[in-house]
Amino acid sequence: MSINIQSRLGDYLYLAMGNCNGHKVVMAVGYTYDYADKKAKQFEEASQGKVKYIDISVVKSGDKEKCKTLERQV
Repeated sequence: MSINIQSRLGDYLYLAMGNCNGHKVVMAVGYTYDYADKKAKQFEEASQGKVKYIDISVVKSGDKEKCKTLERQV
């Protein structure tokens, strides 16, 4: 399943967010939802449960605040 915000590639960044020892951390960054999701799942597996993948924040390139939060794919 692909989640797509209608835009040109590079207009938005997708930040896969995780929880590590009670801190919210960035696990992966991508120009597409699918790439950030894939890399966050690999990170979660490689951390052997120390980092839990939560969701994906969408940030418009050049902005400092997220514009949307998307649920992770199962």
